[in-house]
Amino acid sequence: MINPKYLIYHDLIGIKAYAKLKSKKNDTEFLDIGVVIDDTRNMLITEKENKVKKYIKKDYVFRFKLTNYKNDGEDYLLEVQGSEVVGLPVNRLRSLKKKRWFKK
Repeated sequence: MINPKYLIYHDLIGIKAYAKLKSKKNDTEFLDIGVVIDDTRNMLITEKENKVKKYIKKDYVFRFKLTNYKNDGEDYLLEVQGSEVVGLPVNRLRSLKKKRWFKK
């Protein structure tokens, strides 16, 4: 179970994703890009209907669909700027630990 507050610090593999280009501000539609199968430093690799596609993180705005385990309600759709998830998941987790350590 992933807390929506800490999604950008988690491994994104296995999460259903939607995306739209940052450069197209007038286009408000998020396209269904499938399920994330790999999370590299600068790219999200997804699979939909047996087709694998690669998306450069910094060029997109992503929406991730997380299931709501608390009260069987609607699923969460979390919108994340691609630049926030640039980097390896291990390094994103380290940055969270450093932020908490400096706050004390």
